[in-house]
Amino acid sequence: MTLIVLGAISASADTVTISGTELSTLTGSSYPTTDAQYVAGTPDVFELTTTDAGLNGDAPGVKVKAGNVGLPSLGALDTFSASYDLSSSSGGAGNQPYFLTYLNAPGGVGYVGVISFGGPDFNSSSDIHVIYVSGASGPSDYWGDTLSQLDSVSYDGTTFGQLPVYETIVEIGDWNIDDSIGATANIDSITVSTPDAASTMSLLGVSFLALAGLRRRLNRA
Repeated sequence: MTLIVLGAISASADTVTISGTELSTLTGSSYPTTDAQYVAGTPDVFELTTTDAGLNGDAPGVKVKAGNVGLPSLGALDTFSASYDLSSSSGGAGNQPYFLTYLNAPGGVGYVGVISFGGPDFNSSSDIHVIYVSGASGPSDYWGDTLSQLDSVSYDGTTFGQLPVYETIVEIGDWNIDDSIGATANIDSITVSTPDAASTMSLLGVSFLALAGLRRRLNRA
């Protein structure tokens, strides 16, 4: 039986890469919405653009969350990592896209945001800033700690590292920029870790095998 991979999702034991036409299944985060949108081409990209990358800008982004392209879960923060690849960008080094990753706060009240300080990788060595939104509260904001340091910090009966990842967003603008220059980022792939990647692909394989077996039985009838 040959395993057929649909779309442009590739997976290893613990990562899923979203590229090509699968980028069209992701959701933009911007006002107006045209500042974050899928654009078909060679290659297909998710285009982020802002005329003001400063603190008054709209910080357009592209979201990846559980449910996208068959991802059942993004796991907990201490097992999560992500990266992106750019087709092209403009606006200078200060406008490099960054990750904003939202966690479910303990008790299901609000979200905790973990912002990276820019760059294509969000992992244990990333410098981060923690914010609290949508009703969540917690200890003093963290500036400049690494993600691995944050993982072990106690928070409301648990640790930051044990909080479930709700979604991760690649954004530009509205971060560490004190002027109003424009910026763009054409993202041609986003890779996220997920503890369920292997099981998801395994289930897809089982489904294909089951369908193949059913076809053989029907053909013999």
